[in-house]
Amino acid sequence: MGLIRGINRSRGTWLALCLIFVGLAKGLAAEVDGVALMESYCLDCHDGETQKGEVNLEAALEAKPLVKNLDLWKTVISRVENGDMPPKKKDQPSSREKKALLEWLDHEVVQFDYSTVEDPGYEPVRRLTHIEFSNTIRDLLGLDMNLVADFPIDLSGKSGFDNSANTLFLQPILMERYLGAIDKAVEAAAPLKVAPNKKSPVFVAWPSDEGEEPEAARKIINRFLLRAFRRPPTKHEEGEVRTIYDRSREKGESFAMGMRRALGAALVSPAFLLKSEQAKDTDESYRVDEYELASRLSYFLWASMPDDELFRLAAEKRLAKPDVLARQVTRMLADPKSDTLGSVFAAQWLGFDALGVRVRLDPIDNPWCTDTLMAAMKKESAMGFASLIRDNKPLTELIQSKTTYVNEELAKFYKLKGVKGDEMRLVAHTDKRRYGLFGQASVLAVTSSPYRTSPIRRGEWILDSLLGTPPPPPPPDAGELDEDIEDNRKLTFRQKLEMHSKDPRCYSCHREMDPLGFSLENYDWFGRWRTKSRGRSIDSKGRLPSGTEFEGPIGLREVIVDEKLDDLARQVTRKMLSYALGRQLEYYDEPAVRKILSAFKKDGHRMQTLLREVCASYPFHFRKNPVNADSEKNKTVADNG
Repeated sequence: MGLIRGINRSRGTWLALCLIFVGLAKGLAAEVDGVALMESYCLDCHDGETQKGEVNLEAALEAKPLVKNLDLWKTVISRVENGDMPPKKKDQPSSREKKALLEWLDHEVVQFDYSTVEDPGYEPVRRLTHIEFSNTIRDLLGLDMNLVADFPIDLSGKSGFDNSANTLFLQPILMERYLGAIDKAVEAAAPLKVAPNKKSPVFVAWPSDEGEEPEAARKIINRFLLRAFRRPPTKHEEGEVRTIYDRSREKGESFAMGMRRALGAALVSPAFLLKSEQAKDTDESYRVDEYELASRLSYFLWASMPDDELFRLAAEKRLAKPDVLARQVTRMLADPKSDTLGSVFAAQWLGFDALGVRVRLDPIDNPWCTDTLMAAMKKESAMGFASLIRDNKPLTELIQSKTTYVNEELAKFYKLKGVKGDEMRLVAHTDKRRYGLFGQASVLAVTSSPYRTSPIRRGEWILDSLLGTPPPPPPPDAGELDEDIEDNRKLTFRQKLEMHSKDPRCYSCHREMDPLGFSLENYDWFGRWRTKSRGRSIDSKGRLPSGTEFEGPIGLREVIVDEKLDDLARQVTRKMLSYALGRQLEYYDEPAVRKILSAFKKDGHRMQTLLREVCASYPFHFRKNPVNADSEKNKTVADNG
């Protein structure tokens, strides 16, 4: 009664409560109506048993919030909006029901309030990628050796990168390769007949007589374990490695052999081979420690271990300070080791890492397509992206840069004059059609089919990989080109595809994808410029659903910069954060993405701003144990003894 009397004294409060109750009722009704409509018109084909098209909407409805399956629900929205679903032969919702369903999906998916979630995610224990292993051995031992040439290829995870824990398994055959590589490395680092190079990062001490050996061994082992494990070793770990050295000396083996055995033991430890972080016994989010932050930084920006300065700042517990961290990011980006952001991150994001591996030509029929030419093509794209970061250029330069990197062989391929020698160097393009990413042979080759271009594949690559706005998957009954259309030799491929795309089932996918792909049709299946295909002039004109008309790669660049820059900026932000965290992004990462993107855009999309914001982001500094992760708590693989 006291509450009622209080409300009566304040008509404003009473009105506010009424509005709240009405809002809650509307929300509840919307949820009930939305689920009921899905059950009526969708689950007949897409429940747990039927799963037509491998789509299980029954399970997706149970996964709350719905944005956990954002891509799936975006496809559902697109299909319902375009009238593709339910299929025409099935019962159709009324216009009122369709509107209600779309409004419910918009509320639950598109308008989801991400401020209600705060979760930094979880980075599980994983092995080093082959590139990380090779770079870490290089920086740890001071060796420039190719130790991973015969390793099986790393697979990419759902994130699109090979540093995702869900693909980095440690198979027996790979462990054998590791052991062989480590043997070669320690033999080179610890020669038995001569003292190691004075510049060796390992042998910070070397005994002049037998009496100095124990102290020299202690200094070498302590420093080596800190750097190899990327954190201070436990007393148990230090004792195990020291015991291996002592036993070697007790057998009468030399100091150098004892060191070799100690180094080898450290390098086969899970603490070296695995990238792990100490889990805490809590259900709340918690900050990673300074050494873990140092590793997150170095494996993100360098694909390698931390250097002495990062170790020093971690030991002083100063690395996480915002101003210190920002200066370290700037310093690390100036180091040549940051070129991995081009040769690894950009190569895997844009797909040109496949050139020369999964995408290559028969050298007998194509003697011009040498391994060195394909390597130069990949280097061009990698060096171009790395220069955007090193020189802090705006993102737009990825699309419209007037300069590129070539050597003599690649310059001849592009018909650039005056370039001699095998060394890659910066040159200015003389042909506007070659400006930026769309003029680079690497991406043109990997987005083609063998010996023929693929406007569909190129258009899909632009929408999906580059812009992060993939077209919805084709309906199960969309089919291929009609046989009558396919066999009509009087029609160009473009005319055939346009006839195919008039089918309402296909139009929603092709209306934006095809114009983008055909704008690059003047480039053949390996990126060479042409004006005709099969004796016919190439039509590279296009028109987007927005009404914008454009032509060729020059027009395509303008479309991307003028109309699609926000999509490109969001995609590179999401990809960079995913690569930095070593996992696929989840719905709860959206607040971090939006914060990074806001600062990125405010600074004119300068690339170093993007990198600094990623390194300062909440999920980069924090982690949270997954549900039912008792086995992870209070230990890491590195601590198992």
